[in-house]
Amino acid sequence: MTAVQKDIATYVEKALFLLSSKADPQKFQTMIQQNINDKRESSTSTIDFYDRLMLNMAYFVENKMAWTELVRSTFNGGELPTVSYIENELMVHQMQIRNSVAEKMDDYTKAFHQQYETLKVEDEDVIYDYAYASVEHALRVDFLTLVCANKATILAQGNIDETLKTMDGYVAYFTDQIVNKMTLS
Repeated sequence: MTAVQKDIATYVEKALFLLSSKADPQKFQTMIQQNINDKRESSTSTIDFYDRLMLNMAYFVENKMAWTELVRSTFNGGELPTVSYIENELMVHQMQIRNSVAEKMDDYTKAFHQQYETLKVEDEDVIYDYAYASVEHALRVDFLTLVCANKATILAQGNIDETLKTMDGYVAYFTDQIVNKMTLS
């Protein structure tokens, strides 16, 4: 690992530590539990309940891909974009992703139903994965906003693929820390 990549890793770790230490797991838990309850109450069956959570996770997965491409395209130039640019881009992506997930809903649910049977999925499995995807999404967006607000140009100086791997690793680590403090049902 180069000296620049080490500095990037240190910055990413410290920034995500700061964000996660300020995060209130209880607030996340309350919000996520309310979303789970709403989906459960509006579902017609256990499978329908799982589908609703899984479709949200598909949305988060597609957002992660858009986030990765946004970081790749904007950080590669050596300068960081403004927070308003990032917010606008993320909003555009989110609208496109909502439409994309809606268009692919039948394909997604077919794939989900196969997974439910193959993996013998239970409530806690889907709920944990949903909570993880929710927190991960929030942490990614907050991290990108923080980085751009602070003009952390160090992140635009290294190898973008290595920087993205570092970001992914620390986002996963800190997401685990937050989600593992939750009790959801």
